Amino acid sequence: MSGPRMGMSQMNGNNRRPPNISRMGSNDKPIHAQHDDLIKYIYDSWSKVEMDRGSNSVRYYQDEGAHHLKDFKPFDLEEYWGRRLHQSVQQQHS
Repeated sequence: MSGPRMGMSQMNGNNRRPPNISRMGSNDKPIHAQHDDLIKYIYDSWSKVEMDRGSNSVRYYQDEGAHHLKDFKPFDLEEYWGRRLHQSVQQQHS
């Protein structure tokens, strides 16, 4: 024989009933209508992209560069920590 089973409300000390899922979206459109709207939006957007891709006009992006960053060198954090670890090990063994 098994002992009493604990439900979610007993496990977390909350005696309230879980929210009724069917009531949660009562003011919104039904889910299938929202789904249909989303599918239509994606289809229309993709159709527009396909039409734009099929046009003969050439579009390109040319980066003019950031003049204030011409001497910028990215910081290699992995190399920095590697050097620190190496120096730390060297100091411990000397």
